[in-house]
Amino acid sequence: MMFCPMNQRADWIREKAATSLNPSQVETTLVQLNEQWPANAIRLAEVVEQFPLGETALLHVLAVSSICATRLTRNPETLLWLAQPKVCLASRGHAEMVAELHALAGDSAAENNFGALRFWKGREMTRVAVRELAAVAPLEETTGELSQIAEICLRRVFDFWDAELRQRYGSPKAEFAILALGKLGGGELNHSSDVDLLFLYSEEGQLAPHISYHQFFNQLGNKILETFSTPHPAGSLFRVDLRLRPEGSAGPLARSLESMENYYAGFGETWERIALIKARGIAGSRELAYDFLRLHQPFIYPKSATPDLLEEIANIKHRIERDVVGPEKLERDVKLGRGGIRDIEFIVQTLQLIHGARNPFLQEPSMLKALRALRELDLLPHDEVLALDNAYRFLRRVEHRLQIEAEQQTHTVPD
Repeated sequence: MMFCPMNQRADWIREKAATSLNPSQVETTLVQLNEQWPANAIRLAEVVEQFPLGETALLHVLAVSSICATRLTRNPETLLWLAQPKVCLASRGHAEMVAELHALAGDSAAENNFGALRFWKGREMTRVAVRELAAVAPLEETTGELSQIAEICLRRVFDFWDAELRQRYGSPKAEFAILALGKLGGGELNHSSDVDLLFLYSEEGQLAPHISYHQFFNQLGNKILETFSTPHPAGSLFRVDLRLRPEGSAGPLARSLESMENYYAGFGETWERIALIKARGIAGSRELAYDFLRLHQPFIYPKSATPDLLEEIANIKHRIERDVVGPEKLERDVKLGRGGIRDIEFIVQTLQLIHGARNPFLQEPSMLKALRALRELDLLPHDEVLALDNAYRFLRRVEHRLQIEAEQQTHTVPD
């Protein structure tokens, strides 16, 4: 084996790092990788130079995403995995992701507080980031795959705790479903989205003298929430947000279908109609999720919109700008600021509320698909649809670049 002096090894790293946007971060990452590189693997320099998406693409990821760099230095084998053409050169569907998880963890994904699932999630998030930053993945691929990763994590955690609680207490004669709202509901997750959820069970009942269905399913919801909120050395899962449920933080985690119906019929507000446009069953009983959406369709899409609907939506937007964003960030927040992502969503969702009852084609949780439906139905001029589509794609790309650095929930362009 030929001896390679230390300064010679450092030279190639400095040369590579110097070509990047963040030489110090790239150099530090490559040095750490080199120190931990598996002895029986192809040389790190060759992996970098022969990276299937190009050396520049790999160095760019290391330069702009500290979290991706950290994942690679913590586990250099992840870079060897990423460097396989079959991994980084093509998009992945749900079945491929599940197969990869099974190959990695088998039936032990839940062990050590879902350590293997967490590692798999981080590895897949890195793969998605690499493809997006290399400009080979369109927006729909990126958001769709991020959503699939979240759904797989939710199903694994749900399946585990559902089985555990049924073994402990017995099986209720009722169904349970998890519905996604927000970006996950639309299949449009970003690199640091909250996962907005509703927990739903089909009917009330008594499982045993000391535990009702309500208690059982709320305990199930709490176990899911605890798992997702618990820190772990293998990495986090996703931030779960249940505040869009009836009564928000003051309400129970899980409600029966009848309780949901009574709430929305008696107390449902315009913002809740908007939220439910994106409702989609992602785990548990598909039939129950379908029943929920069918039952609440008249609430989400009223046959005749009230005269004050537009004013209510304008007030929602005003409160967000005043109370959430604030005047100092109003022009720099790509999500909630003026002309931002939320403004485009409000335009589309308002038209969905007004016309959705008469046009089932508009009852679509995906933002871009709903926008195309508005064009097909001639509810918006084609040039305006194109302008909104282009603006939305641009703003989402900016949002992703802001978040991909550390997977922090930020939407504000720096000064």
